[in-house]
Amino acid sequence: MTQHATGDAVALFSSYVEEFDGYYQNRLEFEERFQLWSGLLDKYHVPGGLSLDMGCGTGVFSLYLASKNGRVIGVDGSDDMLAYCEKQRQSRGLDNLRFMQGRLPNVDTRGQENADLIISSSVLEYVDDLDGALALFGRLLKPNAHLIVSMPNQFSVSRTYERLRYRATGYPTIYKYILHFTSPGGLQRKVMPHGLELLEAHHYTHYTKGAQLARALRLPPVLTEDLFVAVFRKR
Repeated sequence: MTQHATGDAVALFSSYVEEFDGYYQNRLEFEERFQLWSGLLDKYHVPGGLSLDMGCGTGVFSLYLASKNGRVIGVDGSDDMLAYCEKQRQSRGLDNLRFMQGRLPNVDTRGQENADLIISSSVLEYVDDLDGALALFGRLLKPNAHLIVSMPNQFSVSRTYERLRYRATGYPTIYKYILHFTSPGGLQRKVMPHGLELLEAHHYTHYTKGAQLARALRLPPVLTEDLFVAVFRKR
């Protein structure tokens, strides 16, 4: 990240919208993220169904889902992100996709039908009220529908080092904004009261030096990888 904004995470990411979108073309960790996520979206999307992308950012996964003939709503707290998303939607002629402003968990859901799929990629770690956001997801899902979320892996060697480094030096500055670290099991315990059960989880990395070193030492993925993505089903 080459630019930083004062204030919260929404302001931070609003400061370099096009640069962030470009990461999916020029950074290995984002290429890995897209490959893993697109495979899960292929598996769990419902043809003709409704998908909600909570914290859609530049709309990468909203656009991908809309290309698969479902209805998609992307939600984000940044007006700059939403403006960029809308340009992308118009350029691709996607009439089955729309975007709306909202900050988790304070999203206007009046009149909103329940969804067949909710996704949230690397968003929940920045949300003040994590439990409120998870409760919202539970309320908005149909029975037997799916939730796919990714968050920072609390057991990552690299994450642990960077968190300690931030406390001592103030760097990396992104840790000013990251509020939550957890694991698939920890997240499962949080969503169980909302009728959600864990189906599968996968760890993946940010290609930090710490993560690369941990991989070279042949540690298990739960220690080497910086992020995880988990899939839940609504009972």
